[in-house]
Amino acid sequence: MNKFLFALPAVCVLFFSCDFSGDNSNDYAYYNVVPRREDSQFSVPDSNLKIDLKIDMISILNADVIVLGEDAESVTKTVKVLPFSMSKFEVSYNVWHFVYKWATSDSRGEKKYTFENSGAEGQYGDLSGSKLFNEGGEPKDEGIPVCGINWRDAVVWCNALSELCGLAPVYCTDSAFKNPLRSSIYAEGETPSNIPLPYGNAKATDMTSLSKGNVDNPYVNKNADGFRLPYIYEWEYAARKCNDGSFISGKNAPGDKSGPCSGNSKPTLMDEIMGITPTPPSKVAKNYGWNMGNSKNDGPRETAAGWDDRNSSCKIPANGSMRIHKQGGKLPSELGFYDLAGNAYEWCCDFGSPYDWKYEVYPYKSMKQGGYNASYVYFESCYRRADPAYVKTGGLRLARTVE
Repeated sequence: MNKFLFALPAVCVLFFSCDFSGDNSNDYAYYNVVPRREDSQFSVPDSNLKIDLKIDMISILNADVIVLGEDAESVTKTVKVLPFSMSKFEVSYNVWHFVYKWATSDSRGEKKYTFENSGAEGQYGDLSGSKLFNEGGEPKDEGIPVCGINWRDAVVWCNALSELCGLAPVYCTDSAFKNPLRSSIYAEGETPSNIPLPYGNAKATDMTSLSKGNVDNPYVNKNADGFRLPYIYEWEYAARKCNDGSFISGKNAPGDKSGPCSGNSKPTLMDEIMGITPTPPSKVAKNYGWNMGNSKNDGPRETAAGWDDRNSSCKIPANGSMRIHKQGGKLPSELGFYDLAGNAYEWCCDFGSPYDWKYEVYPYKSMKQGGYNASYVYFESCYRRADPAYVKTGGLRLARTVE
């Protein structure tokens, strides 16, 4: 079911004010904004590198708005989407490992980076017994998304990549943005006051780590040109926005216009005004991502990223079980982003709080999409997990701010 931001019948005219210059207003217009996109490729610099490490990016050049959680969550949130750039594919272990080795070299002295986890070249097995492959080792293959990192590792690695590429790091330990965050290892800090624990099993150290400038709550330089994790609204926009200006439902898999992942879609108030009825479940959601129902199977001879993803060509010892697949083996979102559904879970920049959460911090971080060993019902474009920042359950996708 397509969502049109300002397609109204002639008998009904609604108008809402919109101001893209503010930061916190929720008073937005619904426009049928046609996205302006631009493809680019960023090379990881190293003259001695034997393989060519490139990062394909897609930039969204105009501002827009999106209703987060539309059709799927009981509490939604309307937010501005300012111009941004996001990687077309999940970060591969090849790129991760090269940057990791550069960042952790003793030759860097005081600018050396430290990580809790070294990353893994993929993952295999079901939910009850998944295993990481080649954790911390030299790459054995190409194009497999990095796995087995936590949120802390992800943001520190983004800083390392930025520094390697001569860009300004985004995540800092000070409000003046003079000191980039270079360690993903938790350093004890003061406990923030008046922040209730949302879950009974949250540890006191989780809350302590949320003191400003600490690893779980760094200062974020929004004007920096370096790499960072995507914000939830950027990720969901990349998943749901269509080239004609419409949005697919939040219950649909990224790029799938045919219907929701499971159950009938619920019409919004705007849909009801326009006479749009519920849409039955999609029959093709599995074509948009790897999940527990298809990740045992061969991938294509050549993915959109150029990799041979057949089981016989894959170095992960999956032994006929579910596994992470190489980049770009399934259909993309309409804006051209691959693997937004299934494959590796992806950390996002935001706290994993409900959309009506009234406090500044939250003990958990956001993670998007269902994984390679989860049901396709978790392919919903608006689906998000909330995991502790120290849990090494994810991979990542890169983003940058566009001026």
